[in-house]
Amino acid sequence: MKVFRSERALASDLDAALSLLRDAKLPEQGVSEHFANFFVVRDAGRVAGVCGLEVHLPYGLLRSLAVDAKYRGEGLGAALVEDALVSARGLGITEVYLLTTTARDYFLGRGFVLCTREDAPPAIQQSWEFRLGCPEGSAFMKRGVPR
Repeated sequence: MKVFRSERALASDLDAALSLLRDAKLPEQGVSEHFANFFVVRDAGRVAGVCGLEVHLPYGLLRSLAVDAKYRGEGLGAALVEDALVSARGLGITEVYLLTTTARDYFLGRGFVLCTREDAPPAIQQSWEFRLGCPEGSAFMKRGVPR
């Protein structure tokens, strides 16, 4: 199995990242505004996976994890999430939150725990993703950022 590594996204990756999000039926809203904190995995120069981090200090919102269907099960998602968490630490983020309608168990396996939307810090509650992007029935999760 090929080992994939993620890297910080370049401005030139935006269109490919948005295409992956559309294919995964994930929202594009806010992606371009936060793209400086996105990561991609490339294979032969092609963007095969994407994941982003919105910064709402001292918190972060992990979002937009999408992997091309041809690459699922090969560890791209795990590499993307891990690099986003490492980046979060460097940005001074103490906890990372996320909302998901389809990947609850995946994130439980990555050290995230379920929490209630009422427990969300005000900065996270003000994000578009929290307010409008994910339905009320979405799993809301958090994970501390190791120091």
